[in-house]
Amino acid sequence: MVGVPRSKGCKTCRRKKIKCDEQKPRCGQCRKGVRECEGYDQPTIFRHSSVRDFAGTSHSCDRKAIPSENQPVGNVTWANDQRAQSKKKTVPRQERPSQRAHPYAIAKTKHAQSQLAKTVPLLRTPDSMVLAVQSITGQFLELCLPLSEAQEAPLAWLGDIKEMGQDIDALPLAMSALALGWAGHVDNQSHLADKGLQLYNAAIRQLRDDMNTYSPLQSLIVTTIFVAFELCQFGSKGNTGWLAHMKGIAAFLQALGPEKVSTDPYLKIYSFCRVVFIMQGLTRRRSVCAGSHMWIHGPFRNHKKNAYHQFYDLSAEACGLLGCADDLLQADEVETEQAERVLRDILHLISRLKEWVQDSNIVGFSGPIKFPSNNQITDLELGRSRAHGYPMRLPLGSGFTSDALYWQMMMYNYWTLRLDLYMTILDNPVLSSLLKTSDECQALVRAELELRGRGTGQTPAALVYEECRKLANNIAINFTSECYNTCQSFGSLVTAYTLETVIRWYERHSSGASQMDVELKQHCQAILDGIRIEESKNLCPFEVSVLPDEVLKQHWC
Repeated sequence: MVGVPRSKGCKTCRRKKIKCDEQKPRCGQCRKGVRECEGYDQPTIFRHSSVRDFAGTSHSCDRKAIPSENQPVGNVTWANDQRAQSKKKTVPRQERPSQRAHPYAIAKTKHAQSQLAKTVPLLRTPDSMVLAVQSITGQFLELCLPLSEAQEAPLAWLGDIKEMGQDIDALPLAMSALALGWAGHVDNQSHLADKGLQLYNAAIRQLRDDMNTYSPLQSLIVTTIFVAFELCQFGSKGNTGWLAHMKGIAAFLQALGPEKVSTDPYLKIYSFCRVVFIMQGLTRRRSVCAGSHMWIHGPFRNHKKNAYHQFYDLSAEACGLLGCADDLLQADEVETEQAERVLRDILHLISRLKEWVQDSNIVGFSGPIKFPSNNQITDLELGRSRAHGYPMRLPLGSGFTSDALYWQMMMYNYWTLRLDLYMTILDNPVLSSLLKTSDECQALVRAELELRGRGTGQTPAALVYEECRKLANNIAINFTSECYNTCQSFGSLVTAYTLETVIRWYERHSSGASQMDVELKQHCQAILDGIRIEESKNLCPFEVSVLPDEVLKQHWC
């Protein structure tokens, strides 16, 4: 035959020798099998034939296939089939048809006839790898659900968007990548983690190809999964791909506005992104886009915020206040009124954090509390290498309940934020001087820290110092791997901020430190070093940005 591809299926299905349903731009077989569809571009194959073959003579020539990628096939006249020539039937030229039936059409006719006769063979059973991926994804989605109504599960929205994969080709690839990465590390099966990385890069390529056909909401969904994969797989410092994705998310949110993400599942997706924005702002000590009044209240205007969302509202304010405090050190001349305003705002925020704890009815920890030892540090490192930033199930025999671990995580975040704010007051020369000269600021500090007569007679600076030491010791002594491996869904982002804040306190105030403070500092440093070592093992060599540079360089991103 001349100019006829032997199959109209996609390249992936033809390579795997399975029936392709020829859907475009991505066939159903590849979508169902969570594979990258390589498309339908096929070379046109020309077969060399003598002119005499068309005249019905018995002369035959060797048929050599000559591929031609750009040659159209619409004007090509089909050659006579060699088997029909062997019959040597004499047909008058005027009655001979100008074209023979295409063999592919003959095959389709036979297939239709066999269907009518109910003789079509059964379809092939799904590939074992496809079934395994579907099973692993189902287990991971179940793990992401909250364990009680009082808890907030950052990745619970994954189950709500599962069915959207029919409209978003990159979505099943991204979800399978996240699930396989989790299974590969938790079950210590490196081949699953490698497969997850392959699907992750396939999802990025798919999203790049289809970006112009997706709405900002659809692109937001897939890019948020990319952020979760990057943070869990590579950590917050192991690879900067999640930062590029967060810039893209900022661009999508700017295009959408708060109203578009005010309903589920998009509100849950925005809540996940908001926490990542805020933790990045606390680490960089700068205000973030999610901390503006429009984005704090706009998406939640039809929803009552729980304790989890209320805490991150306060954390978003803290990002801007930390930046304002640092700016005081950069200014050549600082007005006293400006410095007093920053200090008052920080103290008022600390007071509102205290009210948040009281309103949340946090009664304390129900699990075992032990002073950290070398064995505990080893257990933390092993748990971290297994979890690798992915959420885990509550280990049997841990002595904790799910609600206790959840509120313990929130208490760690509360202690860390208070420590960061108090430490900013103490370590900032401009603000610390106001503790000696401003009567209003002294009164605010004493009202906050002098409880039941304790601390009476101490200077405000001494009260702040004792509070910082108490907060740092609480975090270091009570730190457990179960809390962060079970309740977190942000990789090492939250854990690293907590440990870095505590270590910074011990390093800056090491003079006169007790032996317990030294041991607690070493304990936190050992845990942080173990996290960094694990993150350095899995550097991603791929370019992960899905948006052009001119978009990512915008101020809002």
